[in-house]
Amino acid sequence: MQWWRPPSFRDKKRTRILIFSHETTWSGAPIQLFYLTTWLKAKGWDVAVVVPKPNTPQSGPISAELAARAIPIFPILDFSARPGLEQIRALSSEFDLILANTLVMWSAVCAAREADRPVIWYIHETQVLWRLLELNPEIKSALTLADLLLFPTAHTAELYRSLTSQPIKVLPYGIPRVAVTPVQRDDGRIHFLLLGSYEHRKGQDLFLAAIKQLPATLQKRTLFQMIGRKLDEGFFEALVEELDQPNVLLSEALEHENALAVLAGADVLVCASRDETMPIAILEAMSLGKAIITTNVGGTTEWLRNESNALIVPADESAALAGALQRCAEEPELRESLGKNAQRTFATEFSLERLGKRFVDFAMRLSREKKK
Repeated sequence: MQWWRPPSFRDKKRTRILIFSHETTWSGAPIQLFYLTTWLKAKGWDVAVVVPKPNTPQSGPISAELAARAIPIFPILDFSARPGLEQIRALSSEFDLILANTLVMWSAVCAAREADRPVIWYIHETQVLWRLLELNPEIKSALTLADLLLFPTAHTAELYRSLTSQPIKVLPYGIPRVAVTPVQRDDGRIHFLLLGSYEHRKGQDLFLAAIKQLPATLQKRTLFQMIGRKLDEGFFEALVEELDQPNVLLSEALEHENALAVLAGADVLVCASRDETMPIAILEAMSLGKAIITTNVGGTTEWLRNESNALIVPADESAALAGALQRCAEEPELRESLGKNAQRTFATEFSLERLGKRFVDFAMRLSREKKK
């Protein structure tokens, strides 16, 4: 692990940004933060990242990826205990700007404020917000402390406006264009893929229920695959018990690059979620020019238009999802047009360069305001 240089060796002329990542697994919010961090590093910003301790559930391969890119990391977070605010506060005082990622990093916001450092809080949680507030009321008070609150979608931002008077801005996601070698298939079947952790909000049960409603003749020409981490073991086991079709595969999580290769070889990405902000998997599918079927949750409809760059169905309605699956299976021209239009949307709305420049603009404005 690479640690931050002593203060005497730092270039005082450059803004030093300390970033707090609650996880370093290959999952949505950590992936987005990883891309932003590496972009900042490539553009010459002085960045370091606080990450979970090794061998904890939240620690993952992103820690090593950051270190491999000469980005200093501090593996000090331990969510099995109360956050060490004194240690975080002392560390924050050595930097010019703090970026906290997700609601879980509320303690970093508090510590940065105590260290008298400007702090930006990038929040991704939607409906899970209310459960987290119930479990930890301190999060609500922390929402009044951040100098700037960023949200990936306008829909997510609206959930928080009644909880704080601090400035709120929308910073949509951005990722590099996906470039991988697709997993090759020779079975001639149409491949539908759902990427997401196994838990109720991700809707794998709805996906399975929709598949069972398809005509038997269509079942023979299709393959349905789910890939993800087992966050809810009971939910996963219930899916296994319901599984009685040979054309449905339940797979555990893959390395990110391998999951992207499966996506590149698929025909349609499916998001059956009951609650989302804006899934990174949808952005990856858009980059690859894949047809997308998604529920109308979170910010998906801020960029996706039904019948244009995606098929959008109501959340929690398996019959509507089944209808969209059938259309994509039976209409190759529809799959092609949805994919091409999605790829165009990605190019204009979700490039990593766009994300990075907008974040830098927010950061520089905040720095100027704090110096007044």
